[in-house]
Amino acid sequence: MTLLKSIGRAREFVSPALPALNPLLSRVERILTRWPDVVANPPEKDRERLVQMVKERYESDNWEHTKLSLVTSAARALFDPDRRMREDLAELRTFYYRETEASTRPGFLAAMFSIYMETFDAQSDHTRQLADALKVSAGHLGACWRKMLDAVPELLSPEQAPRAVASKMIAMEDPWSGLQRLGFRNPHAPGLMNEAHLAFVELLESHLDKRLQMERLINWLKPEGKRAKASGGGEAISALLGHWRDRTPSSEVVSYLTESIIGMYGDPRVQRGGVWAAVPGDRMDVLLRWLTGENIRFFMDVVSAVEDSYMWEPRRRFWLRLYDQGRIDGAWVAFSEAGAREARKRGGGKGTLNYGVQVVGGSRSNTSLLILKIGRKIVVEGSHNYKIHIFDETNRLAPKLYQARYDCDQIRLIPGALAKPHLGYWEGWVLEHI
Repeated sequence: MTLLKSIGRAREFVSPALPALNPLLSRVERILTRWPDVVANPPEKDRERLVQMVKERYESDNWEHTKLSLVTSAARALFDPDRRMREDLAELRTFYYRETEASTRPGFLAAMFSIYMETFDAQSDHTRQLADALKVSAGHLGACWRKMLDAVPELLSPEQAPRAVASKMIAMEDPWSGLQRLGFRNPHAPGLMNEAHLAFVELLESHLDKRLQMERLINWLKPEGKRAKASGGGEAISALLGHWRDRTPSSEVVSYLTESIIGMYGDPRVQRGGVWAAVPGDRMDVLLRWLTGENIRFFMDVVSAVEDSYMWEPRRRFWLRLYDQGRIDGAWVAFSEAGAREARKRGGGKGTLNYGVQVVGGSRSNTSLLILKIGRKIVVEGSHNYKIHIFDETNRLAPKLYQARYDCDQIRLIPGALAKPHLGYWEGWVLEHI
């Protein structure tokens, strides 16, 4: 008899006649759906204490009054990234491997299987040891875990498991609900499921020039009613953008991808770090290029609606022509109060249509600004009779893109700028100075 068999061992009894099982199974299913994790996840401040409590019992061989919940909670702490390589805990880890291999208790084995899944690292010794132990005791696992093993027999083979799960996902129209039907209660869980996600993205990437496959990946990243998957999100964004480094999709695809990506992960122009750190520069450039075009068009549409001027159509053609030629590297908008009201009516202030505000009142209270980066120049275009201002990017006082607030009067007073009203052949003047 193993040590853990003796913890909380019940007396033998004669079982009564079993009732109809269907209602019971339905209740079990509801419970598992609501509370899929059978292992208590201890707070960080308690983890070391739990491990040391079990270590002390192991070293003294005194398990009196020890609850299974303590043993399993300590296991989660023992195999977390901070402790699973510690030399002073090596014997305790070996104890858990032995007990996992010898145990017949579904509750303990469920806990260890959960820990194997969530701490999975195919190159790690602890993952291989847990997999080997669980293979021996797999026949005593509960129905939920056996269902997963039946669906993906390679689950306890660390070198094969992520790709095997990803291959299942590729065959599913909706991988999130498809995996749940196979017993994977939380398809966005860390560990093995994140490795499976990366393998899935790799398998799908060559097909992501097709709208149906884009939707499939985006729906996997953010299932309805769920938060967007953060771990591996950068790799997914990179795959979605990879086909468009040297070509441009339809405007419908551009809008769909930009709105979907930024709706899930925020605007990389104003939100640094996070998933964006994993997106290579050449693929980030694709998204920034699309956002630049969206900002220019949005600015022109909004200002045209709030200012009745015959000059806006020539301005729209000029700036969009420069954008289509690939000469505009970045664009940002700062709306006046009236412009911001119109922008909100058009869905601005969220997703791809983020903007700043122009805060000066008085005679300039209706002035909106379009701030552009063109090569080594910063260009400020303004509504009404605001002059075009061109700064060299080496001018430390030059306006910066992607700020929340701008003062159009302060910009006019920055030394070192070239400025010209929209009179005569102003387009030629701009081209000469950028």
